[in-house]
Amino acid sequence: MDAFQLGPLIIKYTWIFVLGAGILTYLMLKMIFKQEEDFRESFLDSLMNSIVIAVIGYKISILLFRPELWTTNPLGALYLSGSWREYAAGILAGGLYFLRMHKKHSWEAPLLGRAFVYCIVTFITVYWLFRTLFFLIF
Repeated sequence: MDAFQLGPLIIKYTWIFVLGAGILTYLMLKMIFKQEEDFRESFLDSLMNSIVIAVIGYKISILLFRPELWTTNPLGALYLSGSWREYAAGILAGGLYFLRMHKKHSWEAPLLGRAFVYCIVTFITVYWLFRTLFFLIF
């Protein structure tokens, strides 16, 4: 089933892998950008906030694209998984917030590019490492 049950809560293994990869990526970025403290703090804060805004935007957009849920079951939107429109709306909301923070802090392009490359490569590598090791062991 690719999930385990903790009381009434069902937790998918994928979410555990994503959480573990996110935590290790965050720690890796803190270590890599130790010298650029101002950039590190503002970038990581903005990145975390944009991820939270993307998730909230994704869930709220389910209610926007399916207005019948407002009257029948608004909390049901928490349980529904969205389509490409909801994903796009969440990514757009998080991306717009991140762009606003980029203009506010005026980060240097080489630092920002390096941070994105480290972020993406570390996250994908750790996610697939966790996933592969889990399925090899269990």
